[in-house]
Amino acid sequence: MKERKKAGFWLVESLVIIAIFLILAGLSVMLVSNVIQKSKIVSAKAQIAQLSLLLEAVKDDTGYYPVFLQNLTMKTPPSRQEEGWHGPYARTIPLDPWGSPYFYRIPPTTLFTSPPLPREYGKPETYEMDFETNPGKALLRIENYGITSCDITLNGVIVVYEYELRKKPRPQIIEKEITLNSGNNFLVWARSTPGDFLIASISADNVPTREYFILGSYGNDRKGGGLGHNADIVWHSRYYPNFLPHGTIVK
Repeated sequence: MKERKKAGFWLVESLVIIAIFLILAGLSVMLVSNVIQKSKIVSAKAQIAQLSLLLEAVKDDTGYYPVFLQNLTMKTPPSRQEEGWHGPYARTIPLDPWGSPYFYRIPPTTLFTSPPLPREYGKPETYEMDFETNPGKALLRIENYGITSCDITLNGVIVVYEYELRKKPRPQIIEKEITLNSGNNFLVWARSTPGDFLIASISADNVPTREYFILGSYGNDRKGGGLGHNADIVWHSRYYPNFLPHGTIVK
């Protein structure tokens, strides 16, 4: 009888020890994950600050901030920045620590830039950007990170064909002159392979600016807004300190 009681006590004690171990293991995983995310935020801020210095160098040389962040990698000067250009200013533009491109805005040329929207699971999805503008010529710029199986249409007309998205390198840069309607315009594309995505931006007049730029990362969730590790990390060249309060939403 005593041996049975002793065996019962050992069983209870073993279960308690296992439960404590599981709790501690869970806490350890959470702590490690939190440390990793904090280190990624620090890394993102360091990269953003470095890219900002390069953008300031472009303005010092030419008098203007470039229209696109990828212009930093160009040896040949972009339009209206021929005088004083000493590019390339960077070999490549890094992705942020979460694997997404940094967003970049200047006024007033960029009408919009879509966030990176990789498909995760399930059927291929269609994504639509609608925006309102005055009629006229504009530039559609596509930074393609792996999308290969869709057409891109503007107001129901194909502007980038599927076969054009099957070229390298990554990111693949495609620029097309387009004509915008008065009022609402609709840009449509699909997301096919999980993890692949593209970034679409439309610039109305492609004019470099003397004003300011906004540069940043969408954080862990890869989309605007969010809290904590999902919050946007935003640098504004006009303000001091340049990093805006954590969680500032860029539209």
